[in-house]
Amino acid sequence: MATMADVAKLAGVSVMTVSRIINGSGTVKESTRKKVLRAMEEMNYVPKGYTKQVIQHEISTLVLIVPDITNPFFTFIARGMEDVAKKQGYRVFLANTDENINKEKQYIQMCIEFHADGVLIAPVGDDSKANLELLDKEGIPFVLIDREVEGVQVDVVKSDIVGCSKALVEHLIELGHRRIAVVTGPSNNRASRERVEGYLQALKRNNLAFSEELMKRSTMTRDIDPKFIDELLNLEEPPTALFVANMFQYAHSVRRLGELGLRIPEDMSIVGFGNSDYLAAIDSAFTSAIQPTYSFGSLGTQMLLERIEGLHEIPRRIVLEGDIVLRRSTAPLL
Repeated sequence: MATMADVAKLAGVSVMTVSRIINGSGTVKESTRKKVLRAMEEMNYVPKGYTKQVIQHEISTLVLIVPDITNPFFTFIARGMEDVAKKQGYRVFLANTDENINKEKQYIQMCIEFHADGVLIAPVGDDSKANLELLDKEGIPFVLIDREVEGVQVDVVKSDIVGCSKALVEHLIELGHRRIAVVTGPSNNRASRERVEGYLQALKRNNLAFSEELMKRSTMTRDIDPKFIDELLNLEEPPTALFVANMFQYAHSVRRLGELGLRIPEDMSIVGFGNSDYLAAIDSAFTSAIQPTYSFGSLGTQMLLERIEGLHEIPRRIVLEGDIVLRRSTAPLL
């Protein structure tokens, strides 16, 4: 089996030169690069984790980094990205961080090692700034979707999370609910904070006092511990309505309430951010905010391609409107 040293010897260059050509680092004459590539071809040498096309820069690659691909929210983003990328001759690779900052860093380092042309990313949270700076340092364009990061001035596509949150909570208030609990995500996540901001704006607009005991934090992934339901129900004055962050929190809430013998919406009304596709949600009872996630992927990718082509310098921020869909998970307070 051929080695890098064998390739260097056949091409008449140093091992370091071969390494630079494979990794795309440093400056190498085009004639030298072609000579090394010919030697690699002759010896059938392909480094582990690479393909001949990647080494020869024949494949244009975009990477989508999301927190949880099992969430349909991000599945539709992926579809929107792929549809645009494919038309422009780009392949899309998917990375799933599981809301883990270390996994996010590993995938970003992978993007750098494989010389990705661009990255579309829904960052884990505020701590993602250091990871994003790695991309910026290497000159790899990236666009944020759904979530912004303080201090990172780049293109972003998101929805009006504050406005949607406010509208959902005001719907509950219009139904007569006054003890409304909010379950959101980690505090270091901008999208989580925006949900709380909308919740607080709705309370303030309707002259309702905020109660710290009615706010709970949980993860926003599939694996959720619904202990927040028990904690809320054990309050001296339990809530009559619940505003949750996403469909996973909704599903776990409904299941736990059912285990406790409580009915939706008779005993507890629930609203939140829900399924991003009308067909997939056709039999859903969830009163929710529907975000245009396909557009997150398609618009975000178009912005990314424009960045790759150097067409824009000033960061752009696109905020799309969401739709509030009233279903059967809410009812007037009796």
